[in-house]
Amino acid sequence: MTPKTTAKKAEPDTSTVQTTEVKEAPAKTTVRKTRTTAKKTTEKPVAEKKPATEKKPAARRTVKKEVNAEVYVQFLGKEVYAKDVLENVKKIWTEEMGKKEKDLKDVKIYIKPEENAAYYVINGDVTGAVGL
Repeated sequence: MTPKTTAKKAEPDTSTVQTTEVKEAPAKTTVRKTRTTAKKTTEKPVAEKKPATEKKPAARRTVKKEVNAEVYVQFLGKEVYAKDVLENVKKIWTEEMGKKEKDLKDVKIYIKPEENAAYYVINGDVTGAVGL
């Protein structure tokens, strides 16, 4: 007896995946009919308009108006003009201390009429007093 051989059936291969390419439809164009003075109709292709990009409104610039202010301190029949006190402090900074006016960044002045003096702080560390 001859041995019987059985052939195996081929199983379908499930490991491959078919891909299909998707193509986009061409852009549509619209045709607008225009009339001429001879009343002939001609067709002109008009391309699609892209949506306009939304523009943001320009930022408003606020211009600060400086107020022309004059400050006077009146006490015991005397009057002190605050601008004069500031000028005296600037003069001390430049002439007595020998520094440049451009180095003067911050000045705080405290006027004390009861002591007849004005105290100052320059750039947060230099202190002194000026007589009124």
